[in-house]
Amino acid sequence: MPSEDQQIETTERIMYLLNRIRVQTAEVVASDLSDLGLTGTQALILETLLERGPTSAAELGRRCLITRQALSAPLNALEQRGLVSRPRSDASARQRPSSLTDRGREVAASVRRRVLQLERGSVQSFTAEERATLEQLLRRYADFWSGQAGSPTTSAEAESAGRGLT
Repeated sequence: MPSEDQQIETTERIMYLLNRIRVQTAEVVASDLSDLGLTGTQALILETLLERGPTSAAELGRRCLITRQALSAPLNALEQRGLVSRPRSDASARQRPSSLTDRGREVAASVRRRVLQLERGSVQSFTAEERATLEQLLRRYADFWSGQAGSPTTSAEAESAGRGLT
Protein backbone atom coordinates (compact mmCIF):
# COMPACT_ATOMS: atom_id res chain seq x y z
CA MET A 1 0.00 0.00 0.00
CA PRO A 2 1.45 3.42 -0.97
CA SER A 3 2.36 5.81 1.83
CA GLU A 4 0.56 9.12 2.22
CA ASP A 5 3.60 10.87 0.69
CA GLN A 6 3.38 8.69 -2.40
CA GLN A 7 -0.34 9.40 -2.82
CA ILE A 8 0.13 13.17 -3.12
CA GLU A 9 0.44 14.19 -6.75
CA THR A 10 3.20 16.69 -7.46
CA THR A 11 0.65 19.12 -8.90
CA GLU A 12 -1.29 19.05 -5.61
CA ARG A 13 1.64 20.10 -3.42
CA ILE A 14 1.74 23.63 -2.05
CA MET A 15 5.32 24.16 -3.20
CA TYR A 16 4.35 23.20 -6.76
CA LEU A 17 1.37 25.56 -6.71
CA LEU A 18 3.48 28.44 -5.40
CA ASN A 19 6.13 27.82 -8.05
CA ARG A 20 3.43 27.69 -10.73
CA ILE A 21 2.11 31.03 -9.51
CA ARG A 22 5.65 32.48 -9.43
CA VAL A 23 6.40 31.37 -13.00
CA GLN A 24 3.05 32.45 -14.41
CA THR A 25 3.13 35.76 -12.56
CA ALA A 26 6.62 36.49 -13.88
CA GLU A 27 5.46 35.76 -17.44
CA VAL A 28 2.40 38.00 -17.17
CA VAL A 29 4.32 40.85 -15.51
CA ALA A 30 7.12 40.61 -18.10
CA SER A 31 4.56 40.73 -20.90
CA ASP A 32 2.75 43.68 -19.34
CA LEU A 33 5.99 45.61 -18.87
CA SER A 34 7.55 44.62 -22.20
CA ASP A 35 6.98 48.05 -23.74
CA LEU A 36 9.17 49.51 -20.97
CA GLY A 37 12.01 47.12 -21.81
CA LEU A 38 12.40 46.01 -18.19
CA THR A 39 13.09 42.63 -16.69
CA GLY A 40 11.13 41.58 -13.63
CA THR A 41 14.20 42.17 -11.47
CA GLN A 42 14.70 45.65 -12.89
CA ALA A 43 11.04 46.47 -12.26
CA LEU A 44 11.36 45.26 -8.67
CA ILE A 45 14.49 47.38 -8.17
CA LEU A 46 12.68 50.47 -9.47
CA GLU A 47 9.66 49.83 -7.24
CA THR A 48 11.90 49.30 -4.23
CA LEU A 49 13.78 52.55 -4.85
CA LEU A 50 10.47 54.35 -5.32
CA GLU A 51 9.33 53.07 -1.90
CA ARG A 52 12.59 53.39 0.01
CA GLY A 53 14.45 56.28 -1.59
CA PRO A 54 18.26 56.10 -1.90
CA THR A 55 19.28 52.58 -0.93
CA SER A 56 22.54 50.66 -0.67
CA ALA A 57 23.13 47.60 -2.85
CA ALA A 58 23.10 45.39 0.25
CA GLU A 59 19.69 46.70 1.30
CA LEU A 60 18.34 46.52 -2.27
CA GLY A 61 19.44 42.90 -2.45
CA ARG A 62 17.66 42.10 0.82
CA ARG A 63 14.50 43.91 -0.24
CA CYS A 64 14.47 42.30 -3.70
CA LEU A 65 15.43 38.88 -2.32
CA ILE A 66 18.51 38.55 -4.53
CA THR A 67 22.24 38.53 -3.86
CA ARG A 68 24.32 41.65 -4.33
CA GLN A 69 26.13 39.82 -7.12
CA ALA A 70 22.84 39.08 -8.93
CA LEU A 71 21.82 42.71 -8.40
CA SER A 72 24.87 44.12 -10.18
CA ALA A 73 23.89 43.56 -13.83
CA PRO A 74 20.27 44.80 -13.64
CA LEU A 75 21.32 47.79 -11.54
CA ASN A 76 24.06 48.67 -14.04
CA ALA A 77 21.55 48.37 -16.91
CA LEU A 78 19.14 50.72 -15.12
CA GLU A 79 21.96 53.18 -14.55
CA GLN A 80 22.99 53.02 -18.23
CA ARG A 81 19.39 53.76 -19.24
CA GLY A 82 19.38 56.83 -17.00
CA LEU A 83 16.72 55.46 -14.63
CA VAL A 84 19.00 55.03 -11.60
CA SER A 85 21.94 57.06 -10.41
CA ARG A 86 24.75 56.12 -8.08
CA PRO A 87 27.21 58.72 -6.88
CA ARG A 88 30.76 58.20 -8.04
CA SER A 89 33.09 58.07 -5.09
CA ASP A 90 35.97 56.18 -3.60
CA ALA A 91 33.49 54.16 -1.55
CA SER A 92 32.81 50.60 -2.58
CA ALA A 93 29.75 49.95 -4.73
CA ARG A 94 28.07 48.35 -1.71
CA GLN A 95 28.16 51.63 0.18
CA ARG A 96 27.05 53.94 -2.65
CA PRO A 97 23.30 54.38 -2.44
CA SER A 98 21.30 53.96 -5.62
CA SER A 99 18.48 56.39 -6.28
CA LEU A 100 15.94 57.06 -9.00
CA THR A 101 16.44 59.80 -11.53
CA ASP A 102 13.44 61.92 -12.51
CA ARG A 103 12.86 59.60 -15.48
CA GLY A 104 13.35 56.60 -13.18
CA ARG A 105 10.62 57.89 -10.86
CA GLU A 106 8.23 58.19 -13.82
CA VAL A 107 8.98 54.65 -15.00
CA ALA A 108 8.82 53.25 -11.45
CA ALA A 109 5.44 54.89 -10.88
CA SER A 110 4.18 53.33 -14.13
CA VAL A 111 5.52 49.93 -13.07
CA ARG A 112 3.85 50.31 -9.67
CA ARG A 113 0.46 51.17 -11.23
CA ARG A 114 0.60 48.28 -13.69
CA VAL A 115 1.73 45.67 -11.17
CA LEU A 116 -0.90 46.77 -8.64
CA GLN A 117 -3.56 46.54 -11.35
CA LEU A 118 -2.44 43.00 -12.19
CA GLU A 119 -2.37 42.01 -8.52
CA ARG A 120 -5.79 43.49 -7.80
CA GLY A 121 -7.18 41.70 -10.83
CA SER A 122 -5.80 38.40 -9.59
CA VAL A 123 -7.81 38.60 -6.36
CA GLN A 124 -10.87 40.53 -7.54
CA SER A 125 -13.12 37.50 -7.19
CA PHE A 126 -12.10 37.11 -3.52
CA THR A 127 -13.98 38.70 -0.67
CA ALA A 128 -12.07 41.05 1.62
CA GLU A 129 -12.03 38.28 4.24
CA GLU A 130 -10.62 35.77 1.73
CA ARG A 131 -7.88 38.23 0.69
CA ALA A 132 -6.96 38.81 4.33
CA THR A 133 -6.89 35.06 5.00
CA LEU A 134 -4.78 34.40 1.91
CA GLU A 135 -2.29 37.08 2.91
CA GLN A 136 -2.13 35.81 6.51
CA LEU A 137 -1.52 32.22 5.41
CA LEU A 138 1.08 33.22 2.82
CA ARG A 139 2.93 35.33 5.41
CA ARG A 140 3.03 32.40 7.83
CA TYR A 141 4.23 30.08 5.07
CA ALA A 142 6.90 32.58 3.97
CA ASP A 143 8.03 33.08 7.58
CA PHE A 144 8.47 29.32 7.99
CA TRP A 145 10.74 29.15 4.93
CA SER A 146 12.61 32.30 5.94
CA GLY A 147 13.43 30.57 9.22
CA GLN A 148 14.59 27.44 7.42
CA ALA A 149 16.86 29.40 5.11
CA GLY A 150 18.15 31.63 7.90
CA SER A 151 16.83 34.59 5.94
CA PRO A 152 16.31 37.82 7.85
CA THR A 153 13.28 38.70 5.71
CA THR A 154 10.07 38.01 7.60
CA SER A 155 6.54 39.01 6.74
CA ALA A 156 6.86 41.92 9.18
CA GLU A 157 9.89 43.22 7.25
CA ALA A 158 8.12 42.69 3.94
CA GLU A 159 5.09 44.54 5.30
CA SER A 160 7.27 47.46 6.33
CA ALA A 161 8.49 47.52 2.72
CA GLY A 162 4.88 47.88 1.56
CA ARG A 163 4.69 44.51 -0.16
CA GLY A 164 1.31 43.31 1.14
CA LEU A 165 -1.50 42.04 -1.06
CA THR A 166 -3.98 44.69 -2.06
